Amino acid sequence: MKKKMKSHQMPEQIVFWKWISPKMLGLVTQTSVYHWSIEGKLHSSCHRESEPAKMFDRTANLARNQMINYRCDPAGKWLVLIGIAPGSAERPQLVKGNMQLFSVDQQRSQALEAHGAAFASFKVPGNENPSTLICFASKTSNAGQLTSKLHVIELGAQPGKPAFTKKQADLFFPPDFADDFPVAMQISHKYGLIYVITKLGLLFVYDLETATAVYRNRISPYPIFLTSEASSVGGFYAVNRRGQVLLATVNEATIVPFVSSQLNNLELAVNLAKRGNLPGAENLVGGYV
Repeated sequence: MKKKMKSHQMPEQIVFWKWISPKMLGLVTQTSVYHWSIEGKLHSSCHRESEPAKMFDRTANLARNQMINYRCDPAGKWLVLIGIAPGSAERPQLVKGNMQLFSVDQQRSQALEAHGAAFASFKVPGNENPSTLICFASKTSNAGQLTSKLHVIELGAQPGKPAFTKKQADLFFPPDFADDFPVAMQISHKYGLIYVITKLGLLFVYDLETATAVYRNRISPYPIFLTSEASSVGGFYAVNRRGQVLLATVNEATIVPFVSSQLNNLELAVNLAKRGNLPGAENLVGGYV
């Protein structure tokens, strides 16, 4: 049975749209970004359906970009729009990534270079209120020099409360993936991990708290163009150009021993075990804590 929920005639062409919550659509035009709720009327006394609400205008760095993602944090206070643009003449295959971060409370935008971004919630010790973090990954070419970075930064630090110390880490691309770049990022709140997924199917796994590299592998021989969180299993879904739907998540039985022995990082191994209630730290905890 089909039922028409609502309709609206947009004055501008929509170049990208996405569900940003079960009942809210994000609509991106050439100049602006709108939110459109699928429920409710404009006013209780008005029979007209509620219209898309303009949230912000696009910044200049996103002009002539192809939009690839739009997200908002759970509280709806922070919004991020991601676009890609043609690469430099020296490296045309490595497209440029541009990001616009918008604060709803401050009504202010910040333009950054990034191919993928995601919001995360993190409890800083000594602060009863969770902090809102933004994680973003970039890959740039400057005079033939490639730089690939992951950043984790707190947004809207709470006055008088312990703050999250911003983190930065390198993304190590193998030589034959020199022109590859991040296309998506997902956060595992279950395990406190960041998943960075690239166009050519590489997966980078980082610890959210420390930005420590945990794992890297190729999960698809075909280009990835879409991902979505799989919150119940602490992983993510990905769709590649062959139409395959992939589910990636942590191997709970082996990740803690892997981090402790292969990465030789006892502190991270114990933290992972505590966060995700994972096995493998029993013989570590006694001598470490």
